[in-house]
Amino acid sequence: MTHHWRPSDHLERALGRNEWLLIHRGNQLGRIEYGRVAHRPAFRSVTRPDLHTGVEATVGYAWALETACDRLWDWSVRVRAATTANPPPPKEKLSMAAWPWPPIRISDTEWVVMRNSASHPKAVIRRMEADPGHPPFFRAVSWAQVSSDRRLIGYFPSLESADLAILEDAPQLITHGPTGPSRP
Repeated sequence: MTHHWRPSDHLERALGRNEWLLIHRGNQLGRIEYGRVAHRPAFRSVTRPDLHTGVEATVGYAWALETACDRLWDWSVRVRAATTANPPPPKEKLSMAAWPWPPIRISDTEWVVMRNSASHPKAVIRRMEADPGHPPFFRAVSWAQVSSDRRLIGYFPSLESADLAILEDAPQLITHGPTGPSRP
């Protein structure tokens, strides 16, 4: 049987820790850490420190080691190559040492979701009230300073499912709109 190459072929287990190193041609591209998110096992992809700024960045979270590895590999091919050619000016450290916390309530019907930065939200979740033919639901949009620049992520039956979809950016958890008759 033919073995098809996968980025996870380059994973090496770090000794004594819940981490794997992604190594390609003798260079460490980053690491994958094991932890828990919302009481579920999860994996976080983290880049190696940038040569110019010394900053590590969280690439993303995944429920499977293979998915976390694929994301770290994609980042190393697309983003690292671009930033190596044109190094950015030093910025604030965006990587978080802690695992993601739950959505932060900012009003009776609105939450912000923080992921890779302590000062820049990743998304906003708003609870939409029930009306005839529609149960209450949660709408998630990407974060932007101006409301018109926000991108719709999806509609969800619960705050938890919206948070999990934002965590992994999982398309299978995203619906295209609330079910039932169209809303005015």
